Amino acid sequence: MRPLFPTYLHLLVSAIFPIYTAAHASLTRPPCAAPEKGEGKRLWDDDGDDDEELASRTIETLTPSDALLFPILAGATLALLYFILKWLQDPAWLNWCLGLYFSQVGLFFATRFLKDAFSLLRSFSLPTSYSGAGQIWKVDQKARCFISNSGQIVQSPLPGWLRHVPLPSPISRRIWTLRKGLYLKAQLELRLHRILGIKQSVDLLDVVSLSLASALVSVHTFIAKPWYLTNFLGFSFCYGSLQFITPTTAWTGTLILGALFFYDIYFVFFTPLMVTVATKLDVPIKLLFPRPDGCVYPVGAPEGSQAMEEYLQCLAKNRTMAMLGLGDIVVPGMLLAFALRFDLYLFYLRQSKSIGNLEQEVSGDKKQTSPTYLGARGKWGERFWTGRGLWGKELQARSFPKPYFYATVVGYIIGMITTVTVMQVAQHAQPALLYLVPGVLLSLWGTALFRGDLKLLFDYSESPEMEETSREEKAKEPKQNKSEDKSVCDAEPGHDKDGVGVDVEQKPEVHVQKTGENRKGDKDQLCLIHFAITLPIEPPGSNVKTIADDTAQALSHESCPTDKIDTRSENAEGRSRDRENEGEPPGKRARKQ
Repeated sequence: MRPLFPTYLHLLVSAIFPIYTAAHASLTRPPCAAPEKGEGKRLWDDDGDDDEELASRTIETLTPSDALLFPILAGATLALLYFILKWLQDPAWLNWCLGLYFSQVGLFFATRFLKDAFSLLRSFSLPTSYSGAGQIWKVDQKARCFISNSGQIVQSPLPGWLRHVPLPSPISRRIWTLRKGLYLKAQLELRLHRILGIKQSVDLLDVVSLSLASALVSVHTFIAKPWYLTNFLGFSFCYGSLQFITPTTAWTGTLILGALFFYDIYFVFFTPLMVTVATKLDVPIKLLFPRPDGCVYPVGAPEGSQAMEEYLQCLAKNRTMAMLGLGDIVVPGMLLAFALRFDLYLFYLRQSKSIGNLEQEVSGDKKQTSPTYLGARGKWGERFWTGRGLWGKELQARSFPKPYFYATVVGYIIGMITTVTVMQVAQHAQPALLYLVPGVLLSLWGTALFRGDLKLLFDYSESPEMEETSREEKAKEPKQNKSEDKSVCDAEPGHDKDGVGVDVEQKPEVHVQKTGENRKGDKDQLCLIHFAITLPIEPPGSNVKTIADDTAQALSHESCPTDKIDTRSENAEGRSRDRENEGEPPGKRARKQ
């Protein structure tokens, strides 16, 4: 047992890693929290499109009927693969066909996995905020400096104590340029007439992740299948699957785990199907862990020498692999991710109750107010570089209590240790769900019983119907103001709804005529293929909101010698010059009749 301890520790860490990361990546706004109100967006925001990406993501919600279908469909698929392997005798062709299929799905999941990994590295190396000298410093990419709460400025691009490291000016400028390139988001738009429509925010990390994922998947599919590359694709499958599947309710998750509990026992102990398919197929449906082989690598021996040949023969004879199916990660991990989202739900639910009680004491109104959702994903680097005592509301919201998640993780670890121990003692393959399912379910429901949250856990649901109901209720409020909005919109330009004249900026007539011609020409044209990549630019005199604009009174030309321009005065001077060119007195404002 002792020589195998590193192997089994590797197995345990590899099983927990995709569950922990995917569970945190799957966090979304709970039903009891109100969406964050839109504020002025900056060109280089880190979380610019996270909410949009999560809102557009299609989540597969499972129902109690799936608890019956899962074992039947899984058993039929397993039996089909087993009989194909028996009929072919050589699994090479089946491995090749399944490899092509998994390469397509694996490319998508591997790209997402690498993108989030690179985003994590970016957050640690180039965070958007950090603490120092008892203050919070926030980046202003436009001004190429960090600004504190009191308006002080640091021009070093490095965070935390690293800002005191002296950097040559060329290196500092290159780091700021690198930061701009890493955080800058472009808009990708692709339309094929009545076939495909894509509009997505992309950045440099997306391009790098897609390129690297394509290379890794191509090597695994067409060149070689080393165990570490198979494990990488397995991590990617687990990481992506746990973000796109939810058991909807705790009771549905319990039914699914219970059904697959008996499925795993039957096909491992009473049939050869599971073991045969797992050992014969060389596709990323499992994680592989090399066991100690006792072979000593001949250091310095050339290829083809007798010593190297003996070493390879020893490996072929003695090296074996410990295996863990992806189902033993995804099936329990689905409930672990659900437990983390339930923790987030309780965090905002208790906030809404405290807010409602406070408002009731002040005004006597019994109406319960939902707290604003502040996000729960990302900003790991900002949390690392910021002292906990200086965390703002956004960072504190990302560090919410997680009792149910940690309890289920402990139950999963206990189940996995039990599986490995029994397998080593019995010297026979074990159905991992036999030990994992009781550990996870007992820890989840036991924690709810201990904390008095059984009813909350049973009633909590992630069904889209709850979101649609809340959206319909919120959609009723704008309808009440439709008449007012319509009167304002239908008012004559240059006048408000009461007919009072207001100052407007007159637009050149040539531009209006050109726009009209374009619209007229669009009716006689049909767009078959449209592809565009739009980069955000900052023209002179733009009104893009930056942190430096918010703290302009604290900035000075000596402390931050950047291109700080009063955009309002520049715009006013430009409009004045246009009026002079058109023959209008500069002091007169245009009023549209």
